Amino acid sequence: MNFLKPRTVPLSEETMLWFEFLLKPSLLTKHLGKPNPDPSPTDLITQFLSKAPEGQGQQTDIAPPDPDASHKPDGLRNTQKQLALKILALKIAAYMRWDLDKLERTLSVSLQIQLLADLCSITAGRMITLPSSLLHDSAKLGPDGSKHSLTFALTLYHRWVLRAQVLRAAVIKNLKAFPNHGPTISDLAAFVLRDESSIPALEPITQLSIDFLNQVLMEPQAFRVLTYESFVPLDWNVEHTQQRFDAAIAIKPCELRAQIHYDLCQYYLYVQKYDLARQNVLLCKENYAQWQREEIGRTGLPPAYCTVDAETLQGYLLACGVTGEPDGLLQRLHESILNHYSDIVLILKEDNLRKEIPMTQRKLLELNIEGYNAIGSTDGNLTEQKELVLAVVALNIIRYVMDGENILSCNVALQKYKAQQSKLIESLFQYADEQYEQFSLVDQGLLKQYFYRVITLHGTEMVPPFETLVQTYSKVVSLQELKDFRAQRTQPETLLGWIATQVDWLVPETKNHRLEMGHLERQLISYNNSTTIRKLLVRIAGKTPSKPLYTINPNWTISYAMEQALVPVQHGFLQDFAYIITGKAREQAARKDYSTAMALLTVLKNETQRQDLRENKSPFVKVSKPVGWEILHVQIQQVLDEWPRKPADQAQLVRNSKQCLSAAVSAPVGSSEPPPHAKLVDHCAALLLNLNEWSALLMSTVDKRFPGVQLCAALSQAVLDIEKFKGTKKTNREAWEMVLPLFLNPPGSRQRQLAPDSPLMLLIPMLREPLVVSILLSLLAKLHNILRDEVNADLNADPNTSNYNIKLVNEALNLLLNQALRYYPNNIPWLKLKGDVEFAANNFEAAMRYYVTALISGTEYCTVHLQRPLFDDFLIRRMVKCSTSLGCFVQGAVLCQFFDETDYGLSFKSISEKPASYADAMDSYYSCIWDPTLLEFIVNWHHKRGEHKRRLQAISFLAQLELNANNNEEIKREAAAIRKNRFLRSLAKQYMC
Repeated sequence: MNFLKPRTVPLSEETMLWFEFLLKPSLLTKHLGKPNPDPSPTDLITQFLSKAPEGQGQQTDIAPPDPDASHKPDGLRNTQKQLALKILALKIAAYMRWDLDKLERTLSVSLQIQLLADLCSITAGRMITLPSSLLHDSAKLGPDGSKHSLTFALTLYHRWVLRAQVLRAAVIKNLKAFPNHGPTISDLAAFVLRDESSIPALEPITQLSIDFLNQVLMEPQAFRVLTYESFVPLDWNVEHTQQRFDAAIAIKPCELRAQIHYDLCQYYLYVQKYDLARQNVLLCKENYAQWQREEIGRTGLPPAYCTVDAETLQGYLLACGVTGEPDGLLQRLHESILNHYSDIVLILKEDNLRKEIPMTQRKLLELNIEGYNAIGSTDGNLTEQKELVLAVVALNIIRYVMDGENILSCNVALQKYKAQQSKLIESLFQYADEQYEQFSLVDQGLLKQYFYRVITLHGTEMVPPFETLVQTYSKVVSLQELKDFRAQRTQPETLLGWIATQVDWLVPETKNHRLEMGHLERQLISYNNSTTIRKLLVRIAGKTPSKPLYTINPNWTISYAMEQALVPVQHGFLQDFAYIITGKAREQAARKDYSTAMALLTVLKNETQRQDLRENKSPFVKVSKPVGWEILHVQIQQVLDEWPRKPADQAQLVRNSKQCLSAAVSAPVGSSEPPPHAKLVDHCAALLLNLNEWSALLMSTVDKRFPGVQLCAALSQAVLDIEKFKGTKKTNREAWEMVLPLFLNPPGSRQRQLAPDSPLMLLIPMLREPLVVSILLSLLAKLHNILRDEVNADLNADPNTSNYNIKLVNEALNLLLNQALRYYPNNIPWLKLKGDVEFAANNFEAAMRYYVTALISGTEYCTVHLQRPLFDDFLIRRMVKCSTSLGCFVQGAVLCQFFDETDYGLSFKSISEKPASYADAMDSYYSCIWDPTLLEFIVNWHHKRGEHKRRLQAISFLAQLELNANNNEEIKREAAAIRKNRFLRSLAKQYMC
């Protein structure tokens, strides 16, 4: 017989031995009720389970058949002694309220698993092996099983699965941080490390545990917790007892949810899934608060199940970025986003009064909702989602107006939502009217000025008119104020005669042939419907026109291939119809009305495929191929114009473009069937280049008749070389050799601009693919630097650089940059390059605008901190040069802090410039300085100049706690980051707005 704690002194009379509880289970209740029972509850569990080792991992009894085994409950393969010990262990765990914190601190991992397996087996009424049984038939019950009790047991086990992995990681991390602690390691660390091999086996069922716990949260039935009375011990004179699972008590749903969300939050923090951790910690906080209100203090009894610690929960809230302030609007905003934007309008209205949420966060919210709708979300009614967007935009505009100092103009929204402008303005009136009396007098004045401006700009576009809105929402602008405002701004109207107001002039009934022909020709020019054009041509043909009808409008032009195809066609209806339809289609395509152009060409295509024309072998049938090329040309124009939206039939469009290129390069000179016109061939090559069909361009045989296709093929080869030889400088020079001659000065010539028909000038407006644009930009930038002698000598190997015209290079570079930034306005390298080009041309204000735009885009409109590699010393030095050249010397001094090491010499020189204090209001930049040395210099400089007020102002900023030299590096970095963004916003307002 083993004692619990072997000692060299006799045991105390109060000390009991483990087998005494086995012989007389009624002693257990009395023992556990003592203030400090010896042995402790967990020591008893250890002794009981160690004497009943069968369980985890053993499917059958190891010992020979026991005569007592016939008396054990059906479905459980335990001896009577083993079953009695297990039930006693579970009674103690129930007495401890199934507190996993206490069990994990004092029991080894193997005993924890054994205890949980015994709980699952006894509640199921059959043997359950963890975790293998959970993957197959955990829902089956034995003869003595209980469904709600098994649910309780499995919930406890799945909670433990998540917690065990978190605890093991925490202990290992602690030992790595303190490797020499040795003897002072806690029991928890010792147990976890001793059973470290058991924990990785839980990883395969982790997702199963998460799914099970989430399912428990959604169960409608009450969750019942097994109590001390639920387990009936076996007495020595009783062969079989039935467990009292009906003694389990039902707990509040909020108590269960608080505990499970707490455990899920712990696990998600461990696996670094912070969004899910945040969701669960907020739900835990909500349910924990509800549970405290409903249960704590009412019964006077300790909690039956939940062991959430309030202080630890607060720590998890802070770790998940929740401030813990229940009334914080920013926190409420984040919670609203997680709950699908619930109460978002109320939060934004309240923020318009309190102004707590940064405008960058509100703008991001607006963009998030727009994106949520743009991807076609099916959550909720589409109309309600659109109204929610307009409500958020309207409330943001009101906040913009009242702030008075923002980077983004509030009028952008009115242009952005032009299709819903009337509804947006009505929402503006509604929300401003609801809170108008709560705003300050200054804010009320700003709102009135803004609404007067809206009335001026959009007065004729509103449905309903502003008078109706003002009558409904009269607080911001009253009806009398509207009348007075319009009376002041009314301009004398020019009176037009009746004849000038007619949309169309009616031709009187007359037999004047020339007048009637003119009227019909005017209609032929105006209408774009193929059926109407056909009828007009028939009417005009009956009046014997004196000239071909396609000559009446000089804007109708057709390609050479189409013209050659129409030559064999007899002069008459078909020839005029084909010419006019093609000319009108080109005219509509030039106006970007691609749908009309395609409709016209499709009708002409069908006309060329008429069965009677084919049977009669009419030459008009041969017009079909040039019409197909015209359709392809319009399709490519539409794709390039609507970039980056990809066409629905992209694969077919690529095939047609390849066929066109093949037809162009394979057509022999002087062929009866003229090849596609050169403009279409260039468009096809550009489309393949933009759609990453680079190999197709190389596979087609290119001759010198199509220099544009040659250039596209050279760029394709450069792209493929870059992908093939990554990290090396080995690239194809064919593009370089093709572009270089375009910038030569012809002998005796003073060329002032690039030839508009050169392959480069024709290709630049059609380039869209970022990688191709970057390659061409680098090529032109390299040539620009060579001609300016701004690169190393090894790059100046090209002979006679004086023969090249750097102005033409600069023109091409600017043209390509403007085109690229039109489609990718936030491409940071291109913005910096555009700034460098302007800097090289001494356009310092334009250079600063592009440099600042690059930094603003890189920081997502100052919502993230400015840091490298977004900027470097080279960029900052150029920005300093721009600022000082523009007379903004203090701006340059502040920028000197952005270097790796502050350039004090340059910054002190900038501040000491005579006009420094007058050109850019130097005292407004004190809040952007984080270098104490620079502030100290400013204080002394003001002292020397006798500027007492400015000196005191600089001293007040120098005395800020976050600028203390004794602060740690993290505080210093945070202070610098905040001031960098503040300075960047001021630059944006100066150079971007």
